[in-house]
Amino acid sequence: MPKPKGTAGATKMKIMAIVCYNWECGVESYGYNIWQALKSNFHIYINDGECRNVYHHLKDLCEMGMLERESLSVEGSNRFIYRPTPKGLSLRERFAPYLEVVRQNNYTN
Repeated sequence: MPKPKGTAGATKMKIMAIVCYNWECGVESYGYNIWQALKSNFHIYINDGECRNVYHHLKDLCEMGMLERESLSVEGSNRFIYRPTPKGLSLRERFAPYLEVVRQNNYTN
């Protein structure tokens, strides 16, 4: 049974971890690189057709006030950049285990 709209389940917490990690590292988060990070870090949304699911989660997180979205013009097209809000960062305890996975998978010497 699907979760009610406006709830933050595991996938949304994984997205929050990715966006927060990128934000801490000074890297922009946009739909495609969030999708790539979900695939490489958590092995979800592996198929190309599943990328649209990430955008649904991002829309929900913005509507819930967890992320803010900014439109940037890149090479003649718009790209939406996502950043955590103070409300989103207040959930750090919930997404901390996923943040640790992202940190471990992106650690370089």
